[in-house]
Amino acid sequence: MSARLASFPLGNADSTRLTLADERRLLFDFADMGKSDNADVEFDLENAIREDLRVGKQNGLSVLCYTHLDADHCSRSGDVFWFQYSTAKQSEERIHFDELWVPAAAIVETGITHPDAKIVQKEARHRLRKGEGIKVFSSPKGLEDWLKNEGLSLEDRANCILRAGEMVPGFTLIDSGQAEFFVHCPLSWRQNENEDVVRNED
Repeated sequence: MSARLASFPLGNADSTRLTLADERRLLFDFADMGKSDNADVEFDLENAIREDLRVGKQNGLSVLCYTHLDADHCSRSGDVFWFQYSTAKQSEERIHFDELWVPAAAIVETGITHPDAKIVQKEARHRLRKGEGIKVFSSPKGLEDWLKNEGLSLEDRANCILRAGEMVPGFTLIDSGQAEFFVHCPLSWRQNENEDVVRNED
């Protein structure tokens, strides 16, 4: 069997599920907007994810990825997923995920107000502190100050950071999953002689 892609109805951000050839599941964004007040989306994203895991006989997701932390890309995540950082988010019925993928902005961004975005950020920071179960898409310099404030260095967490032009380790076209992931962002160009401009930081 080959890898399969499922895109969920518009209104649930860009929520997309990738099922690899070996049945592992990767979910890109989760915004269960159908359960939001005054939503115009009549779709139960949580139930769709749960039913697919049941049918595929999977205990959870291999990867949960957030492209950014706007409310319409992470809504209700705090109610649905099993998070390492807090025992209050570890009830039996929650959906587990092995690895979290986020952009560097999800780590370093300040002023986040949405409750689910705060939860995802706490989980991302927790996993990066531990140095396992996370991939952060960034030019390394984008995380340097945050890591220093945590008593860590870029070298300490080099295994967690991926930059544009690299392949995500653990996935190849010739393994059982038959999929690979090439990092396109964050991109940068030389604006002048002294300054790099990072594009698509969110």
